[in-house]
Amino acid sequence: MKKIVPIEKFKPHEKFKEFQKKYGAIPASDKKNEHLIKSRMLQGIYRNQNVYCNYILENSSFVNFMRNNQLKKDAEKELIEIKKRERLTDEKRLFENLLSSQPMAFNIFLPLKWYEFSVGNSVFKELFPFLNIKHLVDIKLEYVPGDEKEKKDRIINIDNSCFDVYVEYKNNNDETGCIGIEVKYTEPFSQSDYWEETGYRKERYIKAIKEYSKQFFKKNEEKYLRPTYNQLFRNQLIVEEVKAKFNMDCILAIVHSEGDVNCINTVAKFRKLIKLDNSCVSVSISQIVQSAIKASANYPEMKSLYKDIYKRYCNYDLLNKFWEE
Repeated sequence: MKKIVPIEKFKPHEKFKEFQKKYGAIPASDKKNEHLIKSRMLQGIYRNQNVYCNYILENSSFVNFMRNNQLKKDAEKELIEIKKRERLTDEKRLFENLLSSQPMAFNIFLPLKWYEFSVGNSVFKELFPFLNIKHLVDIKLEYVPGDEKEKKDRIINIDNSCFDVYVEYKNNNDETGCIGIEVKYTEPFSQSDYWEETGYRKERYIKAIKEYSKQFFKKNEEKYLRPTYNQLFRNQLIVEEVKAKFNMDCILAIVHSEGDVNCINTVAKFRKLIKLDNSCVSVSISQIVQSAIKASANYPEMKSLYKDIYKRYCNYDLLNKFWEE
């Protein structure tokens, strides 16, 4: 049994008493953060253990993945590959926290590889029509091109950052392209302030802004490195390096909850700070999942899985009766 703060020491939220009685505790620290509270409540309904809405207490490592045998097998295999690349940053959150974006990425994107990417092809063609995708080639988690090399020999190395999800495809001209995906569920963007730093890291970022001047504005140096946008800037910088060093098209996609207003607004503002159209795009979790449900009509098990995923991550209507308390 993994150690968790005892429930009797856990201060519950003053509202949503009927929900907490049935599905588990919501911390008072959530205060009035509507998106966080609702997301936690959905995880409580999914978990259905009447202890904590979004923490797994037992040692069953793969409970945080959807209740589907094939997905669990794929998750185990993917996790082995991620560890080989030395990319997994927080295994505890992956296994124990249902609000973490890491397990959500496993749940949503790994099944899109099934049936030789049949459903995945449809989803990405629908959501990214401007890429002229012919067919998908691969989907990997915690990856950036060149990760097959030893860590010290990697071509792309932005503070050991990588894409949460990497999608490689061939376009209609049989050219290779990729989508680097940053997945957000309830977590905020990084609050590091690189503008206040001195030394190699800040100098490297300033140099990169100049080097990739087709994308970045020198006048926006401070904004890129301040807490509001630094994570998006570093993600976009990975994209620019992939394009330059692997001679392939690459874009950044931010996948977010449709209720995460802060994330949506931050991405919209960041897009105005860079030059190239469609190099940073915003896609909601519900858009992806609903597209997968529609595209999996000929695959009943997969359609059922994505309906469960929608219920777990997107169906806030389930909360209406509790929200009106």
